[in-house]
Amino acid sequence: MGRAILEILLAVLLAAAATLALVWGLENKALKQDLNKAIAALKAYKAKVEELETELATKEAEHAKAPDTAHAGGKAHWGYEGEMGPAKWGDAYPLCGTGKAQSPIDIRGPFEKGTAAIKLDYKPSPLKILNNGHTVQVNVDPGSKLTTSDGTFQLLQFHFHKSSEELIDGKPSAMVAHFVHKSDDGKLAVVGVLINEGAENPLIKQLWSHAPTKEGPEVAVAGASIDPKGLMPAKLNYYAYDGSLTTPPCTEGVRFYILKEKMTVSKEQLAAFPFKANARPVQPLNGRKITLF
Repeated sequence: MGRAILEILLAVLLAAAATLALVWGLENKALKQDLNKAIAALKAYKAKVEELETELATKEAEHAKAPDTAHAGGKAHWGYEGEMGPAKWGDAYPLCGTGKAQSPIDIRGPFEKGTAAIKLDYKPSPLKILNNGHTVQVNVDPGSKLTTSDGTFQLLQFHFHKSSEELIDGKPSAMVAHFVHKSDDGKLAVVGVLINEGAENPLIKQLWSHAPTKEGPEVAVAGASIDPKGLMPAKLNYYAYDGSLTTPPCTEGVRFYILKEKMTVSKEQLAAFPFKANARPVQPLNGRKITLF
Protein backbone atom coordinates (compact mmCIF):
# COMPACT_ATOMS: atom_id res chain seq x y z
CA MET A 1 0.00 0.00 0.00
CA GLY A 2 2.86 2.27 0.74
CA ARG A 3 4.21 1.62 -2.76
CA ALA A 4 0.82 2.44 -4.31
CA ILE A 5 0.70 5.70 -2.44
CA LEU A 6 4.21 6.48 -3.59
CA GLU A 7 3.28 5.74 -7.22
CA ILE A 8 0.20 7.99 -6.92
CA LEU A 9 2.29 10.80 -5.49
CA LEU A 10 4.83 10.34 -8.25
CA ALA A 11 2.11 10.41 -10.88
CA VAL A 12 0.71 13.59 -9.37
CA LEU A 13 4.16 15.16 -9.33
CA LEU A 14 4.79 14.18 -12.95
CA ALA A 15 1.42 15.57 -13.99
CA ALA A 16 2.13 18.81 -12.15
CA ALA A 17 5.55 19.01 -13.77
CA ALA A 18 4.01 18.45 -17.19
CA THR A 19 1.41 21.13 -16.52
CA LEU A 20 4.07 23.59 -15.35
CA ALA A 21 6.18 22.85 -18.42
CA LEU A 22 3.17 23.48 -20.68
CA VAL A 23 2.29 26.72 -18.91
CA TRP A 24 5.91 27.91 -18.99
CA GLY A 25 6.15 27.09 -22.67
CA LEU A 26 2.99 29.01 -23.42
CA GLU A 27 4.19 32.01 -21.40
CA ASN A 28 7.51 31.98 -23.20
CA LYS A 29 5.68 31.90 -26.50
CA ALA A 30 3.51 34.86 -25.48
CA LEU A 31 6.57 36.79 -24.33
CA LYS A 32 8.31 36.10 -27.61
CA GLN A 33 5.23 37.33 -29.52
CA ASP A 34 5.14 40.53 -27.46
CA LEU A 35 8.85 41.02 -28.02
CA ASN A 36 8.47 40.54 -31.77
CA LYS A 37 5.64 43.07 -31.84
CA ALA A 38 7.75 45.57 -29.92
CA ILE A 39 10.67 45.07 -32.29
CA ALA A 40 8.38 45.56 -35.29
CA ALA A 41 6.98 48.76 -33.76
CA LEU A 42 10.47 50.10 -33.11
CA LYS A 43 11.49 49.35 -36.69
CA ALA A 44 8.41 51.20 -37.99
CA TYR A 45 9.18 54.14 -35.65
CA LYS A 46 12.78 54.24 -36.84
CA ALA A 47 11.63 54.27 -40.46
CA LYS A 48 9.25 57.18 -39.70
CA VAL A 49 12.04 59.13 -37.97
CA GLU A 50 14.30 58.61 -40.99
CA GLU A 51 11.49 59.79 -43.28
CA LEU A 52 10.97 62.95 -41.22
CA GLU A 53 14.70 63.62 -41.08
CA THR A 54 14.88 63.39 -44.87
CA GLU A 55 11.89 65.75 -45.24
CA LEU A 56 13.45 68.24 -42.80
CA ALA A 57 16.79 68.13 -44.61
CA THR A 58 15.00 68.83 -47.91
CA LYS A 59 13.14 71.82 -46.48
CA GLU A 60 16.31 73.21 -44.90
CA ALA A 61 18.04 72.94 -48.25
CA GLU A 62 15.17 74.83 -49.89
CA HIS A 63 15.32 77.47 -47.17
CA ALA A 64 19.05 77.90 -47.74
CA LYS A 65 18.34 78.66 -51.39
CA ALA A 66 15.69 81.26 -50.50
CA PRO A 67 16.69 82.82 -47.15
CA ASP A 68 14.34 85.79 -47.56
CA THR A 69 11.17 83.67 -47.45
CA ALA A 70 11.14 83.38 -43.68
CA HIS A 71 11.70 85.67 -40.73
CA ALA A 72 13.05 85.02 -37.27
CA GLY A 73 10.33 83.47 -35.14
CA GLY A 74 8.77 81.72 -38.12
CA LYS A 75 6.93 84.76 -39.47
CA ALA A 76 7.05 85.52 -43.15
CA HIS A 77 9.11 88.49 -44.25
CA TRP A 78 7.19 91.49 -45.54
CA GLY A 79 8.09 94.99 -46.54
CA TYR A 80 7.01 97.90 -48.71
CA GLU A 81 8.72 97.19 -52.02
CA GLY A 82 9.81 94.44 -54.39
CA GLU A 83 9.11 90.77 -53.75
CA MET A 84 8.15 91.50 -50.12
CA GLY A 85 5.91 94.45 -50.96
CA PRO A 86 2.18 94.90 -50.26
CA ALA A 87 1.14 93.17 -53.49
CA LYS A 88 2.73 89.97 -52.13
CA TRP A 89 1.47 90.12 -48.54
CA GLY A 90 -1.52 87.93 -49.37
CA ASP A 91 0.79 85.02 -50.23
CA ALA A 92 1.74 84.54 -46.58
CA TYR A 93 -1.16 86.41 -44.94
CA PRO A 94 -4.33 85.51 -46.90
CA LEU A 95 -6.55 88.22 -45.40
CA CYS A 96 -4.23 90.89 -46.83
CA GLY A 97 -5.30 89.68 -50.27
CA THR A 98 -8.88 88.51 -49.75
CA GLY A 99 -10.24 90.85 -47.06
CA LYS A 100 -13.16 93.08 -47.99
CA ALA A 101 -12.69 95.67 -45.23
CA GLN A 102 -9.01 96.54 -45.54
CA SER A 103 -7.11 99.69 -44.62
CA PRO A 104 -6.01 102.27 -45.55
CA ILE A 105 -8.56 103.91 -47.83
CA ASP A 106 -8.96 107.03 -49.94
CA ILE A 107 -11.33 109.17 -47.87
CA ARG A 108 -13.81 110.98 -50.09
CA GLY A 109 -17.54 111.76 -50.02
CA PRO A 110 -20.40 111.23 -49.84
CA PHE A 111 -20.24 110.88 -46.07
CA GLU A 112 -22.67 109.79 -43.42
CA LYS A 113 -23.21 112.40 -40.70
CA GLY A 114 -21.59 111.54 -37.38
CA THR A 115 -23.38 112.40 -34.15
CA ALA A 116 -20.89 111.44 -31.43
CA ALA A 117 -17.63 113.16 -30.56
CA ILE A 118 -14.56 111.23 -29.45
CA LYS A 119 -12.70 112.05 -26.26
CA LEU A 120 -8.99 111.61 -25.59
CA ASP A 121 -7.63 111.36 -22.06
CA TYR A 122 -3.91 110.91 -22.59
CA LYS A 123 -1.35 110.90 -19.77
CA PRO A 124 2.44 111.39 -19.82
CA SER A 125 4.32 108.11 -20.05
CA PRO A 126 7.96 106.98 -19.75
CA LEU A 127 9.63 107.09 -23.16
CA LYS A 128 9.87 103.58 -24.61
CA ILE A 129 10.71 103.58 -28.30
CA LEU A 130 11.74 101.00 -30.87
CA ASN A 131 12.49 100.45 -34.53
CA ASN A 132 10.68 97.23 -35.44
CA GLY A 133 12.04 97.11 -38.98
CA HIS A 134 8.87 98.64 -40.43
CA THR A 135 8.31 101.84 -38.46
CA VAL A 136 9.27 103.83 -35.38
CA GLN A 137 6.93 102.82 -32.56
CA VAL A 138 6.37 104.37 -29.13
CA ASN A 139 4.91 102.07 -26.45
CA VAL A 140 2.75 103.70 -23.81
CA ASP A 141 2.09 102.74 -20.19
CA PRO A 142 -1.54 102.04 -19.16
CA GLY A 143 -3.69 105.01 -18.26
CA SER A 144 -4.26 106.89 -21.53
CA LYS A 145 -7.75 106.42 -22.95
CA LEU A 146 -9.94 106.99 -25.99
CA THR A 147 -13.70 107.19 -25.45
CA THR A 148 -16.11 106.78 -28.37
CA SER A 149 -19.73 105.80 -28.84
CA ASP A 150 -18.47 102.19 -28.90
CA GLY A 151 -16.87 102.39 -25.46
CA THR A 152 -13.50 103.05 -23.86
CA PHE A 153 -10.16 101.97 -25.34
CA GLN A 154 -6.70 101.96 -23.75
CA LEU A 155 -3.83 103.49 -25.73
CA LEU A 156 -1.18 100.83 -26.39
CA GLN A 157 1.26 102.49 -28.78
CA PHE A 158 1.62 104.92 -31.64
CA HIS A 159 3.73 104.71 -34.76
CA PHE A 160 4.39 106.51 -38.04
CA HIS A 161 3.98 106.02 -41.78
CA LYS A 162 5.65 108.04 -44.55
CA SER A 163 3.83 109.19 -46.60
CA SER A 164 0.40 109.04 -45.00
CA GLU A 165 -1.44 105.77 -45.63
CA GLU A 166 -4.83 107.47 -45.73
CA LEU A 167 -5.57 109.79 -48.64
CA ILE A 168 -8.04 112.68 -48.57
CA ASP A 169 -9.67 113.06 -51.97
CA GLY A 170 -6.79 111.16 -53.51
CA LYS A 171 -4.03 113.23 -51.88
CA PRO A 172 -1.57 111.96 -49.24
CA SER A 173 -0.04 113.93 -46.40
CA ALA A 174 3.68 113.84 -45.69
CA MET A 175 3.18 111.42 -42.78
CA VAL A 176 0.54 109.94 -40.49
CA ALA A 177 0.73 108.92 -36.84
CA HIS A 178 -1.48 105.96 -35.91
CA PHE A 179 -2.51 105.75 -32.26
CA VAL A 180 -3.56 102.15 -31.53
CA HIS A 181 -6.07 101.47 -28.76
CA LYS A 182 -7.66 98.30 -27.38
CA SER A 183 -10.83 97.79 -25.35
CA ASP A 184 -11.24 95.35 -22.48
CA ASP A 185 -13.07 92.96 -24.80
CA GLY A 186 -10.26 93.02 -27.36
CA LYS A 187 -11.62 95.45 -29.95
CA LEU A 188 -9.16 97.79 -31.67
CA ALA A 189 -9.57 101.49 -32.47
CA VAL A 190 -7.01 103.64 -34.28
CA VAL A 191 -6.84 107.41 -34.21
CA GLY A 192 -4.94 108.72 -37.24
CA VAL A 193 -3.24 112.13 -37.20
CA LEU A 194 -2.26 113.40 -40.65
CA ILE A 195 0.98 115.38 -40.70
CA ASN A 196 2.07 117.95 -43.27
CA GLU A 197 5.49 119.48 -43.82
CA GLY A 198 5.70 122.81 -42.01
CA ALA A 199 6.69 123.94 -38.54
CA GLU A 200 8.88 121.76 -36.35
CA ASN A 201 7.05 119.52 -33.89
CA PRO A 202 8.57 119.46 -30.36
CA LEU A 203 7.40 115.91 -29.57
CA ILE A 204 8.75 114.59 -32.87
CA LYS A 205 12.06 116.32 -32.09
CA GLN A 206 12.22 114.45 -28.79
CA LEU A 207 11.25 111.11 -30.33
CA TRP A 208 13.64 111.32 -33.25
CA SER A 209 16.55 112.13 -30.92
CA HIS A 210 16.08 108.71 -29.28
CA ALA A 211 14.66 106.64 -32.16
CA PRO A 212 16.95 103.75 -33.16
CA THR A 213 18.00 103.97 -36.79
CA LYS A 214 18.09 100.18 -37.14
CA GLU A 215 15.75 97.36 -36.15
CA GLY A 216 16.08 96.25 -32.57
CA PRO A 217 14.41 95.84 -29.16
CA GLU A 218 12.54 98.52 -27.26
CA VAL A 219 14.71 101.26 -25.77
CA ALA A 220 13.58 102.66 -22.42
CA VAL A 221 15.09 106.14 -22.19
CA ALA A 222 16.15 106.78 -18.60
CA GLY A 223 14.56 109.86 -17.06
CA ALA A 224 12.57 110.75 -20.19
CA SER A 225 8.81 110.90 -20.56
CA ILE A 226 6.49 111.85 -23.39
CA ASP A 227 2.97 113.21 -23.60
CA PRO A 228 1.02 111.78 -26.57
CA LYS A 229 -1.11 114.93 -26.62
CA GLY A 230 1.85 116.64 -28.25
CA LEU A 231 0.81 115.05 -31.54
CA MET A 232 -2.89 115.87 -31.23
CA PRO A 233 -4.59 118.85 -32.90
CA ALA A 234 -6.86 121.13 -30.93
CA LYS A 235 -10.03 119.89 -32.65
CA LEU A 236 -11.01 116.22 -32.82
CA ASN A 237 -13.38 116.28 -35.79
CA TYR A 238 -12.89 113.06 -37.71
CA TYR A 239 -13.61 110.72 -40.59
CA ALA A 240 -14.54 107.25 -39.29
CA TYR A 241 -14.78 103.89 -41.00
CA ASP A 242 -14.37 100.17 -40.29
CA GLY A 243 -11.10 98.73 -41.55
CA SER A 244 -8.12 96.55 -40.73
CA LEU A 245 -4.56 96.61 -39.53
CA THR A 246 -2.51 98.23 -42.31
CA THR A 247 0.29 95.71 -41.85
CA PRO A 248 0.26 91.88 -41.91
CA PRO A 249 -1.73 89.94 -40.85
CA CYS A 250 -4.21 92.69 -41.92
CA THR A 251 -6.74 91.71 -39.23
CA GLU A 252 -10.16 93.28 -39.83
CA GLY A 253 -12.64 94.69 -37.32
CA VAL A 254 -10.58 97.82 -36.55
CA ARG A 255 -12.41 101.12 -36.14
CA PHE A 256 -10.53 104.10 -37.62
CA TYR A 257 -10.89 107.75 -36.66
CA ILE A 258 -8.84 109.93 -39.01
CA LEU A 259 -8.71 113.46 -37.64
CA LYS A 260 -9.56 116.27 -40.04
CA GLU A 261 -7.19 118.82 -38.52
CA LYS A 262 -3.55 118.16 -39.36
CA MET A 263 -0.27 118.59 -37.52
CA THR A 264 3.13 119.55 -38.93
CA VAL A 265 6.76 118.43 -38.95
CA SER A 266 9.71 120.30 -40.37
CA LYS A 267 11.45 119.33 -43.57
CA GLU A 268 14.44 118.21 -41.50
CA GLN A 269 12.28 116.07 -39.23
CA LEU A 270 10.63 114.46 -42.21
CA ALA A 271 14.03 113.65 -43.72
CA ALA A 272 15.30 112.23 -40.40
CA PHE A 273 12.60 109.55 -40.26
CA PRO A 274 14.59 106.30 -40.74
CA PHE A 275 12.28 104.89 -43.43
CA LYS A 276 12.13 106.23 -46.96
CA ALA A 277 8.59 104.94 -47.45
CA ASN A 278 6.43 102.63 -45.32
CA ALA A 279 2.84 103.17 -46.41
CA ARG A 280 0.48 100.48 -47.68
CA PRO A 281 -1.45 101.55 -50.79
CA VAL A 282 -5.13 102.37 -50.37
CA GLN A 283 -7.58 99.47 -50.51
CA PRO A 284 -11.04 99.17 -52.15
CA LEU A 285 -13.89 100.60 -50.10
CA ASN A 286 -16.22 97.72 -51.06
CA GLY A 287 -19.37 99.60 -50.08
CA ARG A 288 -18.23 100.66 -46.63
CA LYS A 289 -19.64 103.90 -45.25
CA ILE A 290 -17.44 106.77 -44.08
CA THR A 291 -18.74 108.92 -41.24
CA LEU A 292 -17.87 112.60 -41.01
CA PHE A 293 -18.10 114.35 -37.66
